[in-house]
Amino acid sequence: MSHLSRLFRVAGTAATAIRAKTSGRTPNETLSLLARGLSTVHAEGTPGADVFDVCIVGAGIVGTALASSLARLPAASSLRIALIESGDLFSKPTQSGEYSNRVSSITPESARFLQSIGAWEKIDDVRKRAYTRMEVRDAVGPGFLEFTSGLSQSSPDAIAWIVENAWLRYSLVETVKNEPNISIFNGARVTAIEHDVRLESDWPRIYLAEGKVVQARLLVGADGGNSLVRANAGIDSWGWDYQQNGLVATLKIDPETAYGNRQACQRFLPTGPIALLPLADDVSSLVWSTTPAIAKKLSCLSSEDFVTFVNVALRNPLPDLDFLLGQIQLSDDGRKATVAVDAAEEGRWGLDRHYKAAQSLDGGASRLPSTGTVAVVTDVVDGSRASFPLRFRKASHYVKTRVALIGDAAHTIHPLAGQGLNLGFGDAEELSKVIDQGVVDGQDFGQVHILEGYSASRYVNNLGMMAAVDGIGRIFGSDLRPLSFTRSAGMNIIQQLPWIKTLAMKAASS
Repeated sequence: MSHLSRLFRVAGTAATAIRAKTSGRTPNETLSLLARGLSTVHAEGTPGADVFDVCIVGAGIVGTALASSLARLPAASSLRIALIESGDLFSKPTQSGEYSNRVSSITPESARFLQSIGAWEKIDDVRKRAYTRMEVRDAVGPGFLEFTSGLSQSSPDAIAWIVENAWLRYSLVETVKNEPNISIFNGARVTAIEHDVRLESDWPRIYLAEGKVVQARLLVGADGGNSLVRANAGIDSWGWDYQQNGLVATLKIDPETAYGNRQACQRFLPTGPIALLPLADDVSSLVWSTTPAIAKKLSCLSSEDFVTFVNVALRNPLPDLDFLLGQIQLSDDGRKATVAVDAAEEGRWGLDRHYKAAQSLDGGASRLPSTGTVAVVTDVVDGSRASFPLRFRKASHYVKTRVALIGDAAHTIHPLAGQGLNLGFGDAEELSKVIDQGVVDGQDFGQVHILEGYSASRYVNNLGMMAAVDGIGRIFGSDLRPLSFTRSAGMNIIQQLPWIKTLAMKAASS
C-alpha cells in the first residue's frame, strides 16, 4: 500500500469516527472532538505489533500512578495505554499485624494526588500512619529542630503519612486493573526496544520475552534507576555514589514514648542520618544511612544487640556509639556478628554518665533527647533487616522524541528527607496533564516540543529539591567542630522562628 493510500485510509477512518461522535453537538464541542480525534489517530504499525497511544515500562508505584491519572483525565481517558511490569503486579500486601520494611513518607500534596485518582481511600486507615510532630537533632552539636502539623495551613492534621510501599502499589493497581483502555502486561520482561529518536515518524517498538511486540506513540520509562528506556533513548545520567548504605528494618517500640508514636525523628550522625518513622502504636520503620561496613556489621548482629545499637544511635552521646561500633566482630564467613562487651550495659552506663555530668552544666542535657520524645525500641522483626546502596542520579534530559522519563528513571535521591517517591508522584501528575492537554489541542503528544512542557515543569523543581537534600547530607556529614557549631547554631535559630519552619514544611510538601 502506498504512503498516499495509507494517508487517505487513516483520514477516512478518523472522519467517520468524528462524524459519529459529533452528531447533535455544539460547534465548540465538535471542534474539541475533532482535535482529539486527529491527535489519537494511529499510524501504520509494525506488522504483528499491538499499537497503543502510551506504553509505560515499569508498573511500580509511579508508573501505575501515571496510568491511573491518565485514565481519569477528560481527554486522556480515551487513550489506549499499555502497562508493562516484569514482576507480579497483583501481589497483595499483608493484611495482618505484620509490616513491610519498605515505606514512604507521603506529603499532603502527594496524598491529594492519590485522592484525585481514587487510590488513597483504598489504603486501609491502619496502614497509613499520620504523624503530627517531627524532631531533628545533630549528634555532634546541640542543634535541634521541631516541626508540628500546626505550622501547616494546608495540612493542620498531619505533617505527612507513613505508608508501606506494598500498600501504595496495591491501591494504585486497584484503580487500573478494570480500566477498559488499560492493557496490563503482568510478569512481562522487556528484552529490547527499537526506536530512532531522530525520527518523529518512528514509534517505539517494545519487544517482550514471550514474543509479543508493543508499539506506542509515547514510551514512558518508569523502570527505575537502571532504566532500559533511558539507555535505549541515549539519555545520559550523571551523579555519584554516596558510599553509604540504607539499612532498613521494622521495629517494635514502646507505645508510651514518642507522643504515642505519632512522631517521626531523625538524628544526624557523621556517617549518615538515622530515622524512625511511625507505622502503628507499637511499630516503627527504621532507615539508617551509614557506611557499607557498618551496615554489614549491624545487619549481622543478634536481635538483642541490634536493638541496643539503634537505641544508642538515637539518644546516646556520639562517643558511646563510636566505641560500641568498634567492639563488633564479624565471623569468618561474614554472616554473624558479636559484640566484645555487654552492649546494653555500656549503653545504659554511657547515657547515665552523660546526664550526671550535665547536671552541673546549665542546659547541658538538652543536647540529648529524653526518653519520652524519641521512641524506645524494644525489638526488631525477624527477617526485616535489609540494606541497599545510596546514590544521587539525574538524567540529563527527561524527554526525547516519543520518550519521557518519570520517577527513579529520571532522578534518584538520598532518602534522608523522604522525598524520592513524592517527586515521582509530581512527575506522574504533570506528565498526565501535558498528555491530556495535547489530546484536547489535537496535537501529537509524542513530539518533543509537546513533552518539553513536562520537562520544563519538573526538571528544575526536582533538581532544586535534590540539591537541597544533597547539601543537607553533606553539611551534617562532617564532625569538624567549626562546622558543627555553625550548623547547630543555625538549627537553634530556625527553631525560634516558626515562619521559617512553615516555609520549609511548605517547600517539602509541595
